[in-house]
Formats: sequence, C-alpha cells, structure tokens
Amino acid sequence: MLKYVVCAGSQAEAQAWARLHGISSRQCLYASSTRMIEGLRDFAVVRLRGFFDRADQEEIEACLRRNELKRRSPLVTRHGSGD
Repeated sequence: MLKYVVCAGSQAEAQAWARLHGISSRQCLYASSTRMIEGLRDFAVVRLRGFFDRADQEEIEACLRRNELKRRSPLVTRHGSGD
C-alpha cells in the first residue's frame, strides 16, 4: 500500500494535512525521524512549510533519497527485462 511520507514541522501539521486531503492515518506517516522512514519502498513524499525549519531536514532528505534509490523500477519486470 502506498504511504504518504509527510515531512512537516510537527505531527499536528502532518495530521491536519491528512485530514484536509481525506487520507487515512494508516496511509500517512509523519517523518518524525529517519528511524521512522528508513527502508520504505512504496511511498510518496509531501513536504509542508514547517519541515523546512527543522534542524534535521537535511538528514530526513538524505534518508528519503536512499529509499528512492532502493526502489524497484516500474519499467523492469521481476525477470530483469523491460516491458
């Protein structure tokens, strides 16, 4: 299931965004630390204004980039050939 990784200044800001867009709490994950988001594969990132004021913004961004690099390409089948 696709998870929305919400990069926000606080959990309250992330929850307000999810409510505004009708996204269930099971689909929404507040990026409170790299430990919470490390290893995710099927996700979409949402960056809210408060996130850019966080001291750990660069650390969170680096973790998201690592996760994106580990994703399986949708253009390659399990057998390694293109569609």
